[in-house]
Amino acid sequence: MRSAMLSLAVLATLSLAAFAPACGAPTDEDEALDEGSGEEAYTTEGTCDGLPRLKTLKTPPGICVGLVTQGFTYSRGIAELPSGDFVLAEMGGWAQDRGAVWLLRRLPNKTFSKTRIAKLIDKPSGVTVGPDGLPYIGTPTGVFRFDPYEATVDPVPRTGPFRTTGDYKQPRFKVVIKDLPKGDPYRHPLKKMVFDKRDPWKLYVNIGSASDNCETGSGSSRRYALPCVEAEGNNALGTIRAYDLNNAEHVATGFTVVARGLRNSMALAVHPTSGALLQGENSRDSIEKADASYRDTEADFPHEELNVIVPGAHYGWPYCFDNNAVSPEYRGRVDCSRYTAPALLLPGHAAPLGMTYYDGSLLPSAYKGQLIVTYHGYRDNGHRLVMVPVDANGIPGGGEPLDIIRGWEKSADGREPLGAPVDVLAAKDGSLYITEDKNGNVLRLSFNAAEGNGLPMRAIPIVRPGADPAVEARCRELSRKNDAMSVMQKEVLDKNCTSCHGVGPGYPGNLRLDKCDAVGNWKRLTEARGARPALVQGGDMSSELVLRIQGEGYPQMPAGGIDPESFHALEEWIRAGAPKP
Repeated sequence: MRSAMLSLAVLATLSLAAFAPACGAPTDEDEALDEGSGEEAYTTEGTCDGLPRLKTLKTPPGICVGLVTQGFTYSRGIAELPSGDFVLAEMGGWAQDRGAVWLLRRLPNKTFSKTRIAKLIDKPSGVTVGPDGLPYIGTPTGVFRFDPYEATVDPVPRTGPFRTTGDYKQPRFKVVIKDLPKGDPYRHPLKKMVFDKRDPWKLYVNIGSASDNCETGSGSSRRYALPCVEAEGNNALGTIRAYDLNNAEHVATGFTVVARGLRNSMALAVHPTSGALLQGENSRDSIEKADASYRDTEADFPHEELNVIVPGAHYGWPYCFDNNAVSPEYRGRVDCSRYTAPALLLPGHAAPLGMTYYDGSLLPSAYKGQLIVTYHGYRDNGHRLVMVPVDANGIPGGGEPLDIIRGWEKSADGREPLGAPVDVLAAKDGSLYITEDKNGNVLRLSFNAAEGNGLPMRAIPIVRPGADPAVEARCRELSRKNDAMSVMQKEVLDKNCTSCHGVGPGYPGNLRLDKCDAVGNWKRLTEARGARPALVQGGDMSSELVLRIQGEGYPQMPAGGIDPESFHALEEWIRAGAPKP
């Protein structure tokens, strides 16, 4: 092998043997080779069923949250093996081939060991356990399985930028799905999978959209085609596919498109008895750019969705949003009554990334059979864990979501991180395991009846201030300026960055960028940060900000980056020496 930076396509051709000691305490190599960790650490006080108890989260009386383990670079999917051990996907960031797979084991003293059993994998995210009891891992281009306990090993020479002394031992991977769609750019490359309950070798896989709302081109040349090319046909994006693995090798030979018109289905769950397939829709962004009337309500629109998947149905993306409202770009061109409406609307920009039906007995009976959902978003509606009431068949619509964890905001003094829950797993012991990507943690939610009834809490309405006159004045002044920094502010920061990086406390990546604030943002980007260099250094296209946007720095911008026109405005400003406005 010429390189140890193995893509899934390369792994498909290799016979790699498994890592023998895939149990017990982490090795010295595991600790020494960590390439990064989460952004923040929590304050703990006391214990939660033997684990350090997170001090500041708001939970129902009797519910507590413990810290299982930390130090990961974007911890994503988690699944429980028949043995009771857990498999965790560490995404590693948006750069290629920096992901890993870990085995977590609860020890007799109730703490956990962690062992890295595979690495140099491209952005692993989804994890599920198949009918064979083996873990299945989803990457942008495929799905593989392996036996984490297999005893034989083969050395893989370590080369390239991650080179260290000696060889690295990888498990033997079996690629079961390959050639999943990829693109450049591809806004939603991560995969989530779930096995069917009635047809156990049928695997549902999320195929996210390449764009936000089927836009092509940029600036004055931006277009919204009808029909949307990426959303239609057998190879459409924004779909859920079903792969049949029911053969001797349990390898997919083809797929069917189960449902389309779903922008990004990172939350998937199958009801254990009815077999109903539920999807959590991460809806479009930036609707106010297509219709200025949404400017003051953009924080709540469009809503996220819970959809009950009916084979063959189209759920409306990119033509429609919410309860079959027509997207501004398609007004007068489509009839949204033709598409399937959601079963329940969730708060706008909440970003549901994980969900599971709770069938355990540790939590109070009010949780039994209900749907547990993570809200990953860092705007007001996000960063919480909720319970969605469902009927006996797992169908939502009988009540609004109730909070299980809230108060997950970044503290004003910066000591407590903003919550970033991704996956949620209902373990065999009845507890809930929650992964956090940006904070690099795995958490465990437990219940002690002696401390309270544990009943989920009614959501607290979010009250937002009205339009800020100071911001409106800045925007009017900025509109009259055409220097390089002001152009960069208008074309790059205001279009791509300030809607998220302008919301605090808890600015993503610890980077604050305010709307229309060319002067303030110039200082934040070009001034040194204590002992650390500035994010932007005039004339240097390898500055940290550029690397973040291109997926090389840490923390990185979400997949898809910025459009070429915006990047050109950024490049012109930097090459001109990053001048002050």
